[in-house]
Amino acid sequence: MSRDECGVIMEGGYAPGTFAVLLVEDVPVQMMAAASALQDAGLRVVEAPTVEAATSALGADAELRVIVADIDLDGEPLTGLTLAKAVAARWPDLAVLIISGVIMPETDAMPAGARFLQKPFEPEALVDAVRSLVEARDAGRLAPDGSITD
Repeated sequence: MSRDECGVIMEGGYAPGTFAVLLVEDVPVQMMAAASALQDAGLRVVEAPTVEAATSALGADAELRVIVADIDLDGEPLTGLTLAKAVAARWPDLAVLIISGVIMPETDAMPAGARFLQKPFEPEALVDAVRSLVEARDAGRLAPDGSITD
């Protein structure tokens, strides 16, 4: 556990502002629910409803540690999976979590080290997935297939 600026102990060891999560989701209600869960866990969330907004945020925010991208982005020329592959190639230090309620990609279709979370999910499942990804990447325990090694 850690303390924020006011001395409040935050569960999971992450104080507000410790790192940021880029959340790429085109459905407003799903964006709001996911962002709320991550913020309640003490993480800063950068919301991007489009690939263009996500790309702009990636170049502008040095605190980003993980991207959570929905695969199916309506009206977008690229899918969240294509965006995630581009992110993994250009920013290899970012952890990648792919989410979808429609499509479960083949493991070899995902960027190296990426993980998948099926929608619908409980808020705690999203927070746990983000935390475990970042912790595993920081500890050098994230395998190319997204599994966490001992």
